[in-house]
Amino acid sequence: MTHIAFPFLTLPEEAIRFAGWLVGDPGTPLKPAPDLLEGWDYARDIEVCAELDVDMPTAADSLAIPRGELGLLLVLSVGTGAGGKPRLVRRVAAASIDPAVGSARMRELLPGISLSGRLRLQLDLLLERRPVRAGVLSPRLRGSRLWRNSHDILLEDGGSARFPMELVSFSRVFRDRPERFAPWCLQWSPGNLGGDFSGSVRLYVNADVEAVAERFTSGDPATLQAILGDVMSQMISSVLSSEDWGDTPFEEGTVGHQIQAWLDLAFPGESVASVRNLRDHQPGRFQSVVLAAADPGPSA
Repeated sequence: MTHIAFPFLTLPEEAIRFAGWLVGDPGTPLKPAPDLLEGWDYARDIEVCAELDVDMPTAADSLAIPRGELGLLLVLSVGTGAGGKPRLVRRVAAASIDPAVGSARMRELLPGISLSGRLRLQLDLLLERRPVRAGVLSPRLRGSRLWRNSHDILLEDGGSARFPMELVSFSRVFRDRPERFAPWCLQWSPGNLGGDFSGSVRLYVNADVEAVAERFTSGDPATLQAILGDVMSQMISSVLSSEDWGDTPFEEGTVGHQIQAWLDLAFPGESVASVRNLRDHQPGRFQSVVLAAADPGPSA
């Protein structure tokens, strides 16, 4: 016997009034979401807002569910990561639609350190509870998606020349360990070159070293250059120790792809063997070349 799963009824556009996405800096008036958010970096948090109105009588008729039994849940999800599709998608908020009011508003803060490459905003209107009475084609399963709206935002140049950073107290994070006295610490795994860069690499800056923390948060060019130069040097040196580095291309947005981009930036046109020879026999010059490539440019 063959069982056929028929599609269920969903909400038509005339049952929904959605004014569109609003984004901006926390504490400032939000503006309609652009396709490209310029001037973004990992130290810049983003606030998003979405407001939805549901015509409950129309919704109930469209779904063939009595209005008194219709429960709707609005869910806000955020996707991020370099490439054509977000590599990480997470639910950040959910709110029940009051049947008497038929509206919901969401305003959420997205920490910059949790974003990378692109920002995909998504609203889903779901069936919150199973109705007792319903039509033959009415949705019945809790969580059935009845309506969706999404918007993709490219974050500046995709964050290709940046990395996730976080200001923390090393005396708390690295308590009783020698790292607690370092001005910054890079955490990553050389064995995970194919992993997503934003999720596999994290730079911690020591909030306990007040001079460095203050210059870091203010965007001091020399401080940023020193930190980025150290990160680039560590990661480039690590892959140069592998004899087969450069034989396999890495997908955009991965750790390996970013390291290769830094190599091309610091040593344009040079072979891997040439760069490796420079590192091994003239380490001071190698370090200076990488440091020069990390120059963030003049401060704004």
